[in-house]
Amino acid sequence: MTRKSLDRRLSETTDTLALWEHAGMETDRSAQFLRDMISRMQRGKGLSAGQRKYVDSLIDQGAPQVHNAKVTALIDEAIKTPGMTQCVQPLSDFRYKLSKGWKLSEKQQAFLDGMLKQAEELKTNGMPELSEKDRDLIVGLCKQCRGQSDWYWSHRPGAHRAYRNAEQMFHEHGTVTEQVLSRFKSQNKSVTRLYETPRVLPGVLAYVRRDPAVVMTVPYFNTSGTLVLDVLVAGELRTVTESEVGKRRSHA
Repeated sequence: MTRKSLDRRLSETTDTLALWEHAGMETDRSAQFLRDMISRMQRGKGLSAGQRKYVDSLIDQGAPQVHNAKVTALIDEAIKTPGMTQCVQPLSDFRYKLSKGWKLSEKQQAFLDGMLKQAEELKTNGMPELSEKDRDLIVGLCKQCRGQSDWYWSHRPGAHRAYRNAEQMFHEHGTVTEQVLSRFKSQNKSVTRLYETPRVLPGVLAYVRRDPAVVMTVPYFNTSGTLVLDVLVAGELRTVTESEVGKRRSHA
């Protein structure tokens, strides 16, 4: 058998890689191998006998065999759906497994079905419209989260993921899905509770430490993401942190 020239093998390998990418299998190990060999040949380096044999076998095979084409097509659509950013990695992982003909566990299948249902709802109804209160909550919580240290986040990986997902989606779409909002609130329960269900309401007499105060506003986030409210103390309007206000006089 006549040995292929470097230029011919490079051209055929490049065409074969394009077939794998078109099939949505650009992350497959074989596709990565083709990519590495193309890079090697472009640098003018030869291939070992084993590398040549495997490259030529992939060239002879042509387009990869994709299993479960119908469901992988649904996953591709879900990945492209606005609002599904946080699901791209697990969707891609499931797509790879199914395209190879692998079986999913019952738990994995349920997870995939849930994400596909969410994507379908988003395609049908579009991204949800946030209430002004929820919008202010997201903006405030994101400001607060940005001020936390790496050490703080290293002990709260779940909270960090919830924050990053909410921040990214809000930045991209000006809104977030119900699932992302719910998770973000859940990871910031104490602040969310004080914001949504204030301990003291406007017009109520309260105390800022030992000083009587009339509450003028509901809690809101300041520019650094701290929950504050405005109070009237001895005729002076002051902005204090939510934690400084109490229903009883402090003895400190």
